[in-house]
Amino acid sequence: MKIHISSKKQIIQVLMLFVVPLVLFLVGYNFYTMQAMNERVAESNRSTVYLYKSSLEKDLQDIDLFLANLVVGDTNFQRLRSPMDPLEAHLCSKQIINRYQEMIATKRIIGGMFLFTEPNGLHREAYGGSYTYTVKEQLRSYLEELTGSGEIDRSRWQIYSMGDEAFLLRILGSGGVYSVCAVDLNRSLRPQDSTDPQNGVLLYAAPDGQLLTSQEWAKQEEVQIQWTSDSFYQAGNGQYLAVQQYSEVAGVWFVYLTPYRDLLHHMDFAQLLLLMASIALLVLLPICYYILKRLFFKPMEQLVQTMNAIKCGDLDTKMETDYRVVEFKQLSDTFNGMMEEIKSLKIAAYEKELELQKAQLQYLQIQIRPHFFLNCLKNLYALAQERRFEQIQQMILALSDYLRYLFSDNMTLVPLRDELQSVRRYLLLQQMSASCPPTCDIDADEQLFDFQVPPMSILTFVENSVKHASLPGEPLAIYIKVMALKTEEARYINISISDNGSGFPPEMLEALNQAGKFEYTGQHVGILNVKHRFALLYKGKSIFSFSNLKRGSRIEIFIPEEGDSDDRSCGR
Repeated sequence: MKIHISSKKQIIQVLMLFVVPLVLFLVGYNFYTMQAMNERVAESNRSTVYLYKSSLEKDLQDIDLFLANLVVGDTNFQRLRSPMDPLEAHLCSKQIINRYQEMIATKRIIGGMFLFTEPNGLHREAYGGSYTYTVKEQLRSYLEELTGSGEIDRSRWQIYSMGDEAFLLRILGSGGVYSVCAVDLNRSLRPQDSTDPQNGVLLYAAPDGQLLTSQEWAKQEEVQIQWTSDSFYQAGNGQYLAVQQYSEVAGVWFVYLTPYRDLLHHMDFAQLLLLMASIALLVLLPICYYILKRLFFKPMEQLVQTMNAIKCGDLDTKMETDYRVVEFKQLSDTFNGMMEEIKSLKIAAYEKELELQKAQLQYLQIQIRPHFFLNCLKNLYALAQERRFEQIQQMILALSDYLRYLFSDNMTLVPLRDELQSVRRYLLLQQMSASCPPTCDIDADEQLFDFQVPPMSILTFVENSVKHASLPGEPLAIYIKVMALKTEEARYINISISDNGSGFPPEMLEALNQAGKFEYTGQHVGILNVKHRFALLYKGKSIFSFSNLKRGSRIEIFIPEEGDSDDRSCGR
């Protein structure tokens, strides 16, 4: 079995077979180029970070060596471990401070150096930068507390930060005498200290990720440190490319951020050419699809829609003829000509069918009348036998009014008002001739009195109730209700006829509720005639429902409101 596929899908599949791989290749290559550019920039930045890290580590190692030589080999430092005359202690500490100042002069990163000697109750310091009194006092108090507690980690540099100031502290000594160096991270060599605006920014962060320097700047730029396995990441809402390295010597993170420049800045001519070709191809894809849709897909869709509309019965639908493709124009002209021919043939066949339906309706109405006439003549005969001449006269007058309505124009729809009046005349005839006359209660909305219904559509069911539903010794009560119903799809007029009689036999009830072909079996011919007439008049849109009540029966008719027309004929 062959698999059918639309021409639209076939054309798109062929195009996609060639275009998609090319587009994927170009897009993939561009992504690779972008990643390669980022890797190249990140590698350059890592080299820069390594230089700054190496420079700081070299300075820290030199300071470590200086402090170790001072603690181990300096005579003045050794003498301060024992109590001495205050003047001698002052002179010894002065010699050490001189050495501090010489070291500070060679290492600009040193913020200050401190000497604490508990045996002599003396502390001295030398600063390499201009600090406020508050900073000096906080740093001195922290070091006094730290050296006084004895809980000193002599194996590594320690971090101490206060606001925007961050220091690396190295403490060496014993016997109550300690030499301390405070390295100011803000005085270290950093790219942002140069005058070149294109240089990056070097930040220092603690092992837990807390920034130690440039905190206000990082807050303004929304820069956050990320712990990622990637070699680089974007920070500050994509404004910066960040690389970071950890220094085991200093115990801090070096975070280097450079402005994230447009990748076009790093591409050569060939890469730019491929990128522009990729963009042009992506732009041309919807343009090509638009051209194909306008020239081929849209005419084919219109052709399919036209055929579907014709399939649903709309023969007035035509294809457009204003096509730029010659073949589609020829197809539309030929198709429209063929539909005009089919339409003319169908109209001729439809007119013949209407003539046939008209003849069939006339036959059905003629079949209904004798049934009722014979009943009336039978009642007159019964009254004549009883010599009830006055009632015979009244009955003849009532019958003449009824027949005048019946024979006035039996081929057109009649207002609901006239149909209900004919029911009242019929029941008046029955009440004049029956020993146990039937009663009838009519409940109809006055706004529906002008609604057009087929003649004898209600009377037939009332007559059927009087004839077949009456129970011996009990008066027959008939209830007629007419109201409008509205559903989501349409509006209907609901006519309900119920009685308190014997109801329908089960087999008859089942037969009456069946839709389809009408078979006349000699029983309830009037009801079948009404159903057949409604099916012809309303094209199968009317609904009949037959049911038995706890006592009696009910017939419900649902007539589509769109079927109401003042000029509609039963024969049309």
